Amino acid sequence: MKTYYMIGNTHFDPVWLWRWDEAMASIRATFRSALERMKEDPDFVYSFCTPPVFEWIRNTDPSMYEEIRERVKEGRWELAEGWWVQPDCYSASGESYVRQGLYGQRYLWAHFEKRADTVFNIDSFGHSPMLPQILAKCGIRNYCFVRPERKHKILERALFEWRSPDGASVRAYRTEAAYEKNWRDSLSGHQTEEDALIVYGVTDHGGAPTKRAIREIREAEDACFSTVSGFFATHTPTSVYEGELLTGDFGPYANDSDIKRRNRVAEYALLNAERATLIAGQDRRDVIRAGWQDVLFNQFHDILGGASIKDAYVDAENMLGRATATANELTQFALQSVTRRINTPGRNPDTAWNLVLWNLSGRSFDGYLEAEVQWAHEFDWYDGGIALEDADGNRIAAQVVREKSVIPRFRSRFIFRAEVPPVGYRALRVVQTGERAEKGIPSDLFRVHTDVLDVRFSESGEITSVTDAVSGRVLSGALLCPRVYRDDGDTWAFNVDSYGESLGGFAFSGFTVTEDGDLMREIKGEYRREDARLEMYYRFYKDTSYFDVRYRVNWEEKHAVLKLECETDNAVHVAAVPAGEIRREACSTDVPLGAWVRAGEMTLIPNAAFAYSALDGCLAVTLLRSPIYGDLRIGEIDLDTDYDIIDRGIVEGGMRVSFGGDAWRSAEAFCNPPTVIVESNHRGELAPSGSFYSLDSSQAELMALKYPEDGEGVVARVRETSGTSHTVTLKAGEREYPLSLLPYEIKTVRLCDDVLRETNMLED
Repeated sequence: MKTYYMIGNTHFDPVWLWRWDEAMASIRATFRSALERMKEDPDFVYSFCTPPVFEWIRNTDPSMYEEIRERVKEGRWELAEGWWVQPDCYSASGESYVRQGLYGQRYLWAHFEKRADTVFNIDSFGHSPMLPQILAKCGIRNYCFVRPERKHKILERALFEWRSPDGASVRAYRTEAAYEKNWRDSLSGHQTEEDALIVYGVTDHGGAPTKRAIREIREAEDACFSTVSGFFATHTPTSVYEGELLTGDFGPYANDSDIKRRNRVAEYALLNAERATLIAGQDRRDVIRAGWQDVLFNQFHDILGGASIKDAYVDAENMLGRATATANELTQFALQSVTRRINTPGRNPDTAWNLVLWNLSGRSFDGYLEAEVQWAHEFDWYDGGIALEDADGNRIAAQVVREKSVIPRFRSRFIFRAEVPPVGYRALRVVQTGERAEKGIPSDLFRVHTDVLDVRFSESGEITSVTDAVSGRVLSGALLCPRVYRDDGDTWAFNVDSYGESLGGFAFSGFTVTEDGDLMREIKGEYRREDARLEMYYRFYKDTSYFDVRYRVNWEEKHAVLKLECETDNAVHVAAVPAGEIRREACSTDVPLGAWVRAGEMTLIPNAAFAYSALDGCLAVTLLRSPIYGDLRIGEIDLDTDYDIIDRGIVEGGMRVSFGGDAWRSAEAFCNPPTVIVESNHRGELAPSGSFYSLDSSQAELMALKYPEDGEGVVARVRETSGTSHTVTLKAGEREYPLSLLPYEIKTVRLCDDVLRETNMLED
């Protein structure tokens, strides 16, 4: 006989249509109700596990917290989530999902002496294909979800083995109708003869399973009280699924690009702080851990998915800002404590300033950077040319650009190309050349020709083609053309299948040359429509196979989406996902955009866009969409009411357009370039250039480099990026350690007393 395994649960949103303080008050009442039901019925089992929510209880009602701990010991309160929160599973970095498991599991062990074997993630908007490996290496064996629902994705079985590209797997189950108040209403979605896992209990804002539901389950012949882990322990998958699990409710992939951008900035800041403090020997792991926990909380699916009310983003921005500011402070403390020990190439009185370039990536950097130095009042006012020299006297050309202030001769800002070793530094002295660059206006504003690329614009100010400057081979057609479409969707796009009809583009107002020199030309294009103004800054470098675009939109339109469209002949494209990549075919609705997306020879690397579509020879990156905040279109509403609109106002971001090269390396160089420290002259025991850690392979990425959570040594996490098995070498100082990697494998190692040992993501 078919049996329904009943999971008593509160699907609880610590932030959604309310702020976290209201949620904290609600969950106290919810937990009190659940604990009372346990006293009334000895068979009732409750499943809930969100560490930051437990911390709310520990700090507001210690006696309730102790009561929960006792129920956990008895086995009647199941810890079945395993992560810090139930996150959005696409917009964060791969390392963030490792930290969801690392800090979630460590909390459970520290406070309950248990670890979870299940992640109960029933409300997230899609699930990345690399998750099975990350879950398995965090001690998770089971994964339970709802989306994508059957209307968006047909699965052979509700219970299946979910396998990631490296071969790791977890047991996964898609439950259905998990939000019904009456548990019998949930059964309609389970029409097969297989046993089913059913979630019951009041959801979202709190509320435990009711007395009535518990009584009905006890009396039912086809239902039994269960835990999530108990269901998986007694059922074996008979099918295998490989790949991602995307929902057609595409709104969260595109919503609120600013909160997604702030999350990415915070992630990089924390990763940099871990590496910098390790180099400097400054153990600040407790402070960094607190920063990660702030970031992880705000990766909750309704926050990072742009699905919460506007007021909730004040709290999210404050928390992400706290994490970012603290991490940046630690990074500067650490780097400058080492920088003061470097033997700089500059000497008094010939040199005023040195630059120390710090590359915290695991791979060497070769690209363009900017720096700005001060003249008055320490030195004479100056407005001439600048060059750089290393300790051996090798000169590096620089191009003076407009400084951030508006006081000529007070400071100089300049751009230059430099190589910097991995997890290391390079010191250069700043040279006043005395040269005066002649600034003229190019004769043709609609064509930019560099040593590598030939880029042509139309009379409407849009890129029409990019060709190889040497061979003449066409690399792409039209690129980054701004287009607007009607968007009748609610916040999640629950009520639509796609965007609506085209609302046209922008009227071109003209080009302005903002920078022009031997190394770089930047032109500004201005575009207008009735309720929007768009500025695009195109920056072309003398000798690179990429160019950069910075955009600023003043957006006042409602119920519309703005995309940058690119021509492509490729029916199949490759997109980055957290800790990996995936081949996708045509997608008419928005899908998640990670670090980059590649079609043919063109790779787009955004720093503030997180969704795209690809259909009929057009790959279109979504810059913003403007639905109503918190619009769950259950009934008709007056769209002309003065609601808060997502992405209204100034929206800014940037994108690198690259032709050739390693996409992962390019993305890190663009989104997390080296830190530039302006330093005075001094002697020191450290050489003018050095590297502390490195990987010798272009086919591997250093995901993390940090102090271990406990004990001594160093933890490094390395990811294979090419889809092949090979050996890479991790270099730490003068010592080298070979690491064997399977295709797309993520390997965590611990180095202590010159001995390297493999460990799991929990650092056991």
